[in-house]
Amino acid sequence: MGQRVTEQGGSSARRGLAGAFLMLTLGFVGVGCGRPATRAECDEILDKSAAIELASQNVTDPAEVQKRTAAVRAARGEELVSKCVGRRITQRAMECVRKATTAEQVDRCLD
Repeated sequence: MGQRVTEQGGSSARRGLAGAFLMLTLGFVGVGCGRPATRAECDEILDKSAAIELASQNVTDPAEVQKRTAAVRAARGEELVSKCVGRRITQRAMECVRKATTAEQVDRCLD
């Protein structure tokens, strides 16, 4: 039974991670100053968002986090990152994202 939950959780986690990242990138619209976000920064935000979302689901095993993040990247990574690259971001916002431990904190970083 535990494995079945993991399999189901994996697909819902992919949807949840993708949705969470999409909401975060839409938050960039309000960032008026700064410079265009790079692909590396968007990848970092995606990875951080995935780690936070998975931790909220009590998934903390590094191998499992990497596996599920890779699944999101394979399914929708290009689409999600492309919505982020070029949006305005500041160094302060990136530092804030790096320190965030909740999705709400990441949202505030990007407002």
